[in-house]
Amino acid sequence: MSEPPPRVLSASNAPIFFSFFTWGFGTGAQNLGRPLFALAVTGNVFLVGVLIAVNAIPRFFTGPLTGYLTDRLGRKPLIMLGPAIRGATNFGQVFADDYVTFLVLEVIGQIGVAMWATSSNVLLSDVTTTANRGRVLALRQMSMRLGFVAGPLVGGVLAAVYGLPALFLLNGISKVVIVLTVLFLVKETRPRAASTPALAAPSGEPRPRRAFSLRPFRDRAFVALAFASAGGAVAQAGVMQTLIPAHARLSIGADETAVGFLISLAALAAFLAAFPNGIIMDRFGRKVSLVPALALLGAASFLLGIGDAYVVLALVVVVQGVGGSMAMTGTHAYAMDLAPADGRGAFLGMVMAAQSVGAIAGPAIAGALYEFVSPLSAFVAIGVLLVTSAVLMAALGRETAGPRRVVVEGELAE
Repeated sequence: MSEPPPRVLSASNAPIFFSFFTWGFGTGAQNLGRPLFALAVTGNVFLVGVLIAVNAIPRFFTGPLTGYLTDRLGRKPLIMLGPAIRGATNFGQVFADDYVTFLVLEVIGQIGVAMWATSSNVLLSDVTTTANRGRVLALRQMSMRLGFVAGPLVGGVLAAVYGLPALFLLNGISKVVIVLTVLFLVKETRPRAASTPALAAPSGEPRPRRAFSLRPFRDRAFVALAFASAGGAVAQAGVMQTLIPAHARLSIGADETAVGFLISLAALAAFLAAFPNGIIMDRFGRKVSLVPALALLGAASFLLGIGDAYVVLALVVVVQGVGGSMAMTGTHAYAMDLAPADGRGAFLGMVMAAQSVGAIAGPAIAGALYEFVSPLSAFVAIGVLLVTSAVLMAALGRETAGPRRVVVEGELAE
């Protein structure tokens, strides 16, 4: 009989959530500094979008590879290696003074981001069940969003006083803190069975470990999940990280502190929405949260296109924050529900690849439309994409939790 999963809400797991907070704190500062640096050295919104889009390319390849390695080597080594790579590139960006140097360092750093995102997701999947996964991921979301609130606020002040390089130094230091926390305070969570060369088949004969396969793409639920993950990434990378900072600077004339406040406001809204959303997902199902979340993000994008005042932007980013929180938690919980126990890392790595497609396409398309067509066209295009993702999830996705949960052949009871 397998051992029961650890109690995630116990005090012994506080270091895990502290690591998520610290990641959000440093990344929140980076999300403020990245577009403002690109805009400052180029004056071109399209190049801002290119920077954000190119960042996601390493994640497309690194996510699946990291997932596979977590099944082979364990979760903890990858969880430490990711922040180490990201932090090293951050320290290099402190001294970068041109677009190309900054872009190259950012691309390398995104390898570490993909390692962290994938391996930490696998760790949480190890220690949760369908019954509590929504609430646990909500706590993860709250930890990160609290960091996202504090990071841009502190970073905006530092940037105003010391310049944008201070933001990259802050992010680098935060990643060092994460590596030390995981090294000394976080335990390995890879199931014992996964450490053996083979798993036992139902007949008692050994069977090879589940390797990378495109088989999940034949499952309609996975296709719906892939579109939802990509849509959520478009909203985050295309809107929050690309369009909102540039739009606030160019259309309204907001300074670094004011832009940082907008990003922090969205994070605060996400923080407040996270746990109620987790309860809803566990009690009523993932789709009850995911479909409205994607629709809400689509509506926010449409509204951002017609907002021409700082107060309007502030109100709409609150909607964006709530929808983003619901979408991120929902897609991650849905992916963990669908992931097979004997190949969890590899499966979640493929989901990361789908998410990366949205993170690549969203900023590039949004930046090009904003720069070469009109600001409104960029926001409307993303809004249409998000509403389409909501429709696909409603039509193709099967429920994996709550009273309407659909149990398919081969799914393990929890």
